[in-house]
Amino acid sequence: MTSKSDALYTRLRADILSLKLEPGSPLRLPVLSKKYGIGLTPLRECFHRLTTERLVQTEHNRGFRVAPLSLSDLLDLEASRRAVEGTLFEQSVRGGDDEWERRILGAYHHLAALPAMSVLQSEEDLGAWTTRHNAFHAALISGVEAPWLHHFQMQIADNLMRYQIHIQRSLRQHCAAQSEQGGEAAAIFAHAMAPEPHEALFKAAMARQPDTARALFEDHVRLSVEAFMSLQEIIQLGEAPASGAYVKIEGAGQ
Repeated sequence: MTSKSDALYTRLRADILSLKLEPGSPLRLPVLSKKYGIGLTPLRECFHRLTTERLVQTEHNRGFRVAPLSLSDLLDLEASRRAVEGTLFEQSVRGGDDEWERRILGAYHHLAALPAMSVLQSEEDLGAWTTRHNAFHAALISGVEAPWLHHFQMQIADNLMRYQIHIQRSLRQHCAAQSEQGGEAAAIFAHAMAPEPHEALFKAAMARQPDTARALFEDHVRLSVEAFMSLQEIIQLGEAPASGAYVKIEGAGQ
């Protein structure tokens, strides 16, 4: 049975990852106590728990705040993803069994069945693509028993989700407001989400080519970083839109 503390932790964590609690925003204990209907002590305990995942930060004499987004943090996360998830993928290709292959076949089939993604599509469509995309990558690395590596991979993936949501929302708003550069931004986004790299990962896994699989995965992650850096040259993702709906990425465009 889930305790109230665990339920609160799950809800707070989900609200941070989905940007319902904005990056960099202060976590006011009295306000959140009322919002979540729980006492101050359980809230503090959850905040301390979330600091270990780098989703919450403590500030001397100022309490807690949601961890901000920053360019340096994003690049560090992507480098960590290459190291951890790349290792899991390579080892899975080397030692995955027939059930692992079946999981990959099913996950790839579901991902490939979706149309090419565009930043102008709805959040629901992007959400559906993200769910299948994550399931495909989870299948790729599921062929090896490595509990700690899988634990670290999940933490990295969850932290990266905040950036993915922010970038998608900011780009969609930018494309709607600034048509001159919106088309170029949308093209870069579409290239980063193209089906070809996923097809290449799928084929390398099925062919049991671990060295090729590792190299393709690192290229796949590098594509995401290059896309972000290219977008930085087109739009200032660090600038919060006038509506205040999205948050500042610290260090962006500097």
